[in-house]
Amino acid sequence: MSFLVFAKNAFIRFSIFLAAASLLFFSGNEIKSLLVDRKLNFHNLFSLSDNVSEWLLWSASPLIFQKDDGRGMLTSSSFEPEFFLRSEMPFLARIKTVEIAETDLTESASAIPDEDASKELQPLTDQNIVFIYHTHTGETYTLTDGMDRLDGKCGGVVTVGSTIKEVLEKNYGLKVVHSVKIHDKQYSVSYRESEKTVRDFLSGNPKVQVIIDIHRDAGRSRKNSLVKINGQQIAPLFFIVGSDSRQPFPNWKDNYQFAVQLSKKLDEKYPGLCLGVHIGEGRYNQFLHPRCLLVEIGSASNSTEEAIATARLLADVLGEEIQAMTKNEKDSQK
Repeated sequence: MSFLVFAKNAFIRFSIFLAAASLLFFSGNEIKSLLVDRKLNFHNLFSLSDNVSEWLLWSASPLIFQKDDGRGMLTSSSFEPEFFLRSEMPFLARIKTVEIAETDLTESASAIPDEDASKELQPLTDQNIVFIYHTHTGETYTLTDGMDRLDGKCGGVVTVGSTIKEVLEKNYGLKVVHSVKIHDKQYSVSYRESEKTVRDFLSGNPKVQVIIDIHRDAGRSRKNSLVKINGQQIAPLFFIVGSDSRQPFPNWKDNYQFAVQLSKKLDEKYPGLCLGVHIGEGRYNQFLHPRCLLVEIGSASNSTEEAIATARLLADVLGEEIQAMTKNEKDSQK
């Protein structure tokens, strides 16, 4: 029996050794130095302390240690190719990437908007405030950018957010703040980073009426990423509402009711555009405000232009809803 235990432990240690070897061969200089400083070799690897073994296991599979309040351990967002490969393959998780200089060919509608990020969180005096941000700022649309993510940059979802801001301000006279801050430089803590942004904004603007986190879906075929509205093929959308499945969230149904209300309005004006309201297990920062939305506009299979067309229709319904809410509040105060 003791031999079987020894064999099992030896196998585990040898697996860790292979992970370490992969790191040494493929990783950046700082990782190599760290491994060498720890004097990792074939002979002493079998007597590694628990903390070193845990560190190597984390390098081999970071998802095991993920504690962020995101959309789950393995959901649609987790299956984005680069994220999944970096999370599940020992050496890819530690490889340094080199940013390639942009050329004219990569310039698209997904370019960073000319909004002043340094002023985006300043307090506003008007009550009719909408705050737009992006937890996964790099999410973009493959048909426009040739990839589904722009790491460390603003993807197509930011252009979509700018469109919603434009419509709400010009057509409905609302005050809209659009944060273009990048939250997903380290994907596994994206929600933790975006929570800071939302809290910072709320601290100066406690009367904000609606908060929107704009994403795009993944894993949807091109055929299922289109809907015909007013004779035009555009991207569908749907809402995700957080719940108390993982952490305390006593008022999550307030967000749910607001999302359902918008979904019904969209169905009335643009049948087929909205794919409904999905209840998730995370909180998605929605515990910070009773009308905090997470909306998926299109998928990676869409173009930015198709998502922009959808954004205009969503902004139209959202603007009408906010105006109605404001009128009801004023009437109730009379």
